[in-house]
Amino acid sequence: MKLTARIPASNRALEIGARRLRAAVKKIPGAVPLFRACRYVLDPGYRSERRLMRARPEKLFQPHALTSFDRHPAIFSFIERQLRGCAAPRILSYGCSTGEGAFSLCTYLPQAEIVGIDINPRSIRVCQKKQARSGDARMRFVQAATPHGEAEASYDAVFCLSVLRHGELGVRQPETCGHLIRFADFEEIVASLCRCLKPGGYLAILGSNFRFADTAAAAGFEPVFSLPGNKARADTPLYGPDEGRLVGAVYNDVVFRKRGGA
Repeated sequence: MKLTARIPASNRALEIGARRLRAAVKKIPGAVPLFRACRYVLDPGYRSERRLMRARPEKLFQPHALTSFDRHPAIFSFIERQLRGCAAPRILSYGCSTGEGAFSLCTYLPQAEIVGIDINPRSIRVCQKKQARSGDARMRFVQAATPHGEAEASYDAVFCLSVLRHGELGVRQPETCGHLIRFADFEEIVASLCRCLKPGGYLAILGSNFRFADTAAAAGFEPVFSLPGNKARADTPLYGPDEGRLVGAVYNDVVFRKRGGA
């Protein structure tokens, strides 16, 4: 049975407010470059993002580390309910940013071992400092572009939330996306995430510019949870395997169960 849930209004309101503020600032002559220069000097997080964008490492998708605590409660709650029978679940947070999502999961799954992976070395350093302060030995954070180093069939749930995307696509709405992100890279990363999952495990993908259903790996999964509001949002246009824009496409499925297992 596939369930549905609504995106919290508070999170959506914050995102809309941030977009409106950015739009207002852009209308002031000279404000954008001045703002960026000041932010580069004063904000180490922003500085690490700009350096990452200039370096353009292989398999880079979302360069921005925007996140917040308990950002996706409907998804977290659903996974928690599915794993209640698991005494010590293993969870992978791919693209964990500065760790807010991983630490949120600790409150939903207090007995879980949680591993966070992110391509940004500064983000991982921030996560590791938070983990050291918390003293929580169940958590581990690794700097990596892909999950290739994780063992096969070793996780009960994998989260990939607002990671396999690029913010510039939402700003400019180009007809093709290959100059920023490639479907082949998306499919490779998704296949690796699926490899890490145990049979019967859960894969959560949200905010991607590509659809999981278009990958070869999707044949081994069934959708079990969807968000009605997760459809071709203006800041998250959808693209197909040919990297062409899917105008008006709707794709609500968010959580998928790997076939097999109990």
